[in-house]
Amino acid sequence: MYIEKKDGYVLFMNLILITLIGLFIPLLIQQQKLNYRILNNRISAAQNKEAVESALQYQLYFFEKENLLLDEDINLSEEIKITIKGKEDDNFIYLTAEIDSGIPYIAEMTMEKESLKIVNKIIYRSE
Repeated sequence: MYIEKKDGYVLFMNLILITLIGLFIPLLIQQQKLNYRILNNRISAAQNKEAVESALQYQLYFFEKENLLLDEDINLSEEIKITIKGKEDDNFIYLTAEIDSGIPYIAEMTMEKESLKIVNKIIYRSE
């Protein structure tokens, strides 16, 4: 069927274009919301990882300077609480730092008692 008159052709094309735009705008908004959540989760995960690593360095400083093994909680904010513990046996010293928040991390360090050489250092996410 061939249309001779093209009076409503522009209106029909505009209707199709507006309908397609109306379908894709909610999808774009939803994608941006998901990207925002993913970015916030990655930022807080990186902050938590750095916090437990810093807590290990804090413990190491106290052990090297004052020969103290700490067993305490550090409150960085209302949401972030780091638990640090130090243990020793005959040959090794074990230092741990744990953060319990939305994205929990644990850092563990093992050192030789005689030379204070770091034998093992692990930082992992504990779900």
